[in-house]
Amino acid sequence: MSRAFQCAHCTATATTSNGNYNRAAKIGAPLYCGKECAGLARRKWKSPAQRKEEKRVYDAARRAELADEIKAAKRAYHLRTYDPAKAAVERKKRMPRHVEYCRRPEYRAWKRDYDRNYRAAKEYGEFAECFLLVMDIRAECLSQMTDYEIRLEKGTLSKTQKRRREYERANRKEPEVGPLGDFERRQGWEDGGLAG
Repeated sequence: MSRAFQCAHCTATATTSNGNYNRAAKIGAPLYCGKECAGLARRKWKSPAQRKEEKRVYDAARRAELADEIKAAKRAYHLRTYDPAKAAVERKKRMPRHVEYCRRPEYRAWKRDYDRNYRAAKEYGEFAECFLLVMDIRAECLSQMTDYEIRLEKGTLSKTQKRRREYERANRKEPEVGPLGDFERRQGWEDGGLAG
């Protein structure tokens, strides 16, 4: 037997079986005249931006909840489908674009900072921040000194000239006259302090 009812969406009169009518009345569910009305009634009428944001939040929560399972599934897929020869060809195709990307000034600045922090953390561990601070102070000090002052402090000013003079002094045939006179010729203090 069938029973007439009013559609909850379009308010048109339709019929359904007694069983459907009684079940809907028992749980308080609405009845619809067809699939189209049922779909339109259940539609949330959300904007695309709102749906995307809700999906993003849902995906983030799901990734956090099922992180181990997702990672294992991705690893299994990679091991099942990875072909080294094919991957090498693809990498070769992308290489010029990658080289251009690496030459960009913003990438070079980011990479410089990344490498600096990575090396500091690797070599100094928990003292990496202290090391970076010391290096910043050193760089600032060096930026305020001239090249002449830096070379003078490091002892590299006229280095070649000093080496040449030391070599000539060590390999000279005649004796060296020091500030106290020539000791080999017994001059100096004997003749009134004049160097011979």
